[in-house]
Parts: sequence; C-alpha cells; structure tokens
Amino acid sequence: MPAETAVEKKAAASEKSPGFLQKYGFSATVAGLGLFMLVLIHRSVYAYLMTDDSYTIDLSTLHVADRPEWAGDGLVSEFKTSGPLTGKMSIFDPDLTKHVTEHYQQNPWVSKVLSVQKEFPNTLRVKVEMRKPLVAVEMKGQFVLVDKDQVRIPGTYAQVPKFSFTVARVLGVKSAPPEAGKRWADGGIEAAVGVASALVDNRVDRMMTVNAIDVSRVGRGGRETEVVLHAEDSVPIEWGRSPATREYGELTVDEKVRNLKGVLMSQPRLKGVGRVKVQFDDPVVIMRK
Repeated sequence: MPAETAVEKKAAASEKSPGFLQKYGFSATVAGLGLFMLVLIHRSVYAYLMTDDSYTIDLSTLHVADRPEWAGDGLVSEFKTSGPLTGKMSIFDPDLTKHVTEHYQQNPWVSKVLSVQKEFPNTLRVKVEMRKPLVAVEMKGQFVLVDKDQVRIPGTYAQVPKFSFTVARVLGVKSAPPEAGKRWADGGIEAAVGVASALVDNRVDRMMTVNAIDVSRVGRGGRETEVVLHAEDSVPIEWGRSPATREYGELTVDEKVRNLKGVLMSQPRLKGVGRVKVQFDDPVVIMRK
C-alpha cells in the first residue's frame, strides 16, 4: 500500500511540471523568427547597397595614374594604349577585386598585381609592378624591349628609348619576337638576359657601359666565344658560353663577373684596352698598340 501511494504522488507531481515544448517552444519560435527577420533585413540592405550609385565604381575610370619614374617620354603612348576596363560594379560585389586583378594581370606592361584595396564609398586603389626593360633586341633596324623574365614589352621602337639606366642592344637574334606580354623563348635572348642581369645585379654597369651584346654564335658550338659584349670605345669582351650552358669546365657567371670586375679595377673604363677575355680562370687583357 505505501508503494502505491508513492506512485500516485509522483504521477501527480509530473502532471504539474510543464513539458519541454511548453517550456522552450515559445522561446525557440521567437528566436527563429528573429533570425529570419535579421536575414531578411540583411538581404534587403545588401541589395540596396549593391544598386546604390553611391557605392558604384565606374571601372572605365581606372587607369595607370603615373608612369614609372624610369620611363622616358617615348613610352607615354604605350602606357595609354593598354585596354581599359568597362562597366560598373558595386564596391560590395565579392567578385570586384578578382575581376580587377585578372584584368591587370593580362596587361603586358604589368609584371605582377601587388594589391587591390577598396576605399569606401566608391574608390579602388590598384598597386602593380610594371615590367622594366633590361635589353633592347635589334630586329631589322627596329628595337624590341625585353625584361629580366625574357618577356616582351609592348611597342617597337626606331631607337632605344632613353631611360635613367642603360639598356644594352642585343645583336644576332634570329627568331621573331612573340606578342607583347609573352616570354621570348630563344637561346640568344636567354643568353643576353642572363649576362645583362648579372652585370646589373653585381653593379658592373656602374663601372662601364655595355653598348651591345652579340649573341649571334649562341648554339653553334665550336671553340669560339658564344657571347661578346661591346663596351665603351667598342672594346669587345669575350664572355664565353651562354649563362644557360651546362658544359663541363665553363666558368660560372659569378666567376666571369669577378674576372671582369678585376679587369675594370686595374683598367678603369677599359681605357687603352683592345680586347678582354673573361671566360678563363685568368682573364686575358690585350692592350691597344
């Protein structure tokens, strides 16, 4: 009998306790409605901002604001001929920076897109790294500029444009140049770019002026030097094989640069020198008679 009484009391107590849905169902419903309203409000605000002219960027107004400080007047028209962006996009559009980045990456003047920054309400700041000419390849009386990556820079020039640094002429290239922005896959171009880069990186260009780099013998084989530099006063400097060679016994680029620097230390600006050979362990200097 006592046991039955206990069961009845427990049952009575359970009847007085509210169920889970009664206790939490109303709160969950209110929270759900609140979240739903928040989503609706967010979408409405987003849709408004996406179409509001105050936050719209006219992509056709984007342009290269300043030429690189090294660029001469002869390159002004070349910078202006790069294809402009068209259309309008909201600053809130998630595809905006990707779209602008891809556009500038296709510009043959641009080596790399460094950043695309949004400035509210409707401004974009694009920072790019421009291709810098390293050599000027002579082709039938005209010149084509090439950068350190062997990529052709836009334009064909009757004369080598004037820069704040020396751009050596390259002689003896047989293959036709690619379209602007494409890599020039040619053994002679590779040799000229390799030598020119080594001279600039080691500041040899500050010790002498290289007027031309002759690569006409690159790939021919034989014992003759493949690359010849023509320095001030037309002094020929035999470089030896192309920097890309893997031939046994050939000095490294660093060793040849060290040899050339040694010659320039003893014969500043190569005054009185008739010919130099830097492809040997001990460089050869032939004086003029």
